[in-house]
Amino acid sequence: MSANKHPEAHKLILFIEKAPFSEEKKSALKELLENNGMTEETTNTVHQELNSLPKESYASDWQRAKFNMDLAGILKQWNLSQGSKKFKHSR
Repeated sequence: MSANKHPEAHKLILFIEKAPFSEEKKSALKELLENNGMTEETTNTVHQELNSLPKESYASDWQRAKFNMDLAGILKQWNLSQGSKKFKHSR
């Protein structure tokens, strides 16, 4: 399971499962994350794929905005956790 190998990628995989991607695109993105984990390249790929979806694939404009905001939150949390690993946490 990717949650054990790359725990930070688990939320993004759950996001991909909920997003209105085609089944082929979902499996390709999940495989990419399971193999590589979350990197700048994989997160950019997911973001580009989400933005390339046509408006008709969403139920409404609100749903499109929600998916964009959810992805932004996941990426922001990942960036903060990556940044915090650069600091020494001992006194």
